[in-house]
Amino acid sequence: MTPRRSGPLAVHEYGDRDRPVLLALHGLTDSGPCWADLVERLGSSYRIVAPDALGHGASDRFTAEQLRSEDPVEHMYAAALAVLREAAPTGGALVMGHSMGGGTAAALAVRAPDLVRAVVLEDPAWLDESPSDDADGSTRQRVADVDFATADPVAAIAQCRREHPAWPDSELVPWAAAKADVDRAFLRTGKASLDIPWRETAAAIRRPTLLVTGDHEVILHAGVREEITNLGNPALEISVVPGAAHCVRRDRGDAFHAMVDPWLAGHADG
Repeated sequence: MTPRRSGPLAVHEYGDRDRPVLLALHGLTDSGPCWADLVERLGSSYRIVAPDALGHGASDRFTAEQLRSEDPVEHMYAAALAVLREAAPTGGALVMGHSMGGGTAAALAVRAPDLVRAVVLEDPAWLDESPSDDADGSTRQRVADVDFATADPVAAIAQCRREHPAWPDSELVPWAAAKADVDRAFLRTGKASLDIPWRETAAAIRRPTLLVTGDHEVILHAGVREEITNLGNPALEISVVPGAAHCVRRDRGDAFHAMVDPWLAGHADG
């Protein structure tokens, strides 16, 4: 299906157009079609709106001016906000975001609460302001991984199957294809989240929010979860899926959806 355009973004739509809107925001180097397993599970219950983030998929690349701006991710956020306004002009959308998309989803809940009913954040990119000791190395490795998948998607998919045997087959081809469509100039900035401190965002959320993470190789590790709990924000609920890493819904799909699907249903109309 050919995506529609919303300003600079390509927007993929799935499911039932007469059902509540679920805006799905993917992570860094993914794209809208990478939600294939979620669409299969929830397409009959929601109108799933899955844009390619700025610099990803079939969406526009970042301009040189945007990359030079104080925070390039603000342009990504603004484009996602425009999609949300189009999809749910009277408000009441559900929003789900993974990693980079989770950071955007959380910002939407804080900055545009009139448009958001409830939010699911899958291991959002709530990172400390100070870069890690190996930030440059991580960025170089991410670029190398994207280049490998672009040059040989078959080999990349085979490697992914070996390393992540639980990932749904329906997402492997779009996962590899998305790597070829990433804006390398943006990727080399090493950015995946807004410059606003995540603790400030977490404290400001007032819409019901389910934070879903795993128990190894995650951003929301035990120390971060303790900090979130200590904020005392009653809008935030944390759930941990045993055996899952950063891509929670891919690593443990059944457990993720057993937790998330009834939570979404409970907030879809209220």
